[in-house]
Amino acid sequence: MVKQEETAGHSELVAGGTTSLHSHPGGGGGGLVDKSGVVTTNAQGVATITFNTPYGSTDYFFGFGVLDPGDATFVMIQPGTKAVDGFDIKTWDDGGKTESSVEVTWFTGLYSNP
Repeated sequence: MVKQEETAGHSELVAGGTTSLHSHPGGGGGGLVDKSGVVTTNAQGVATITFNTPYGSTDYFFGFGVLDPGDATFVMIQPGTKAVDGFDIKTWDDGGKTESSVEVTWFTGLYSNP
């Protein structure tokens, strides 16, 4: 293991000074997840996710998890469906076939959240 020289740190801290903390204005701080839920896909492997309160723009991130699919299952946003009030997802198995009736957990949040 190589020890880093103390002079390689932030100059104000190495010299014994102080720095100010930065903040994220705009009401963040509530954690990364703003909206979340569980949805079951239909026979075509599609499910529509609708937000009770829309975002101000489509500039938000999302994540997915599959609950006990029995085999490898992939979840993706249907192209052209991401909107301020939701999106559609589609599921496939690891062979590329539609995976129907899969429970999917989802979450979204604003990129600006701290």
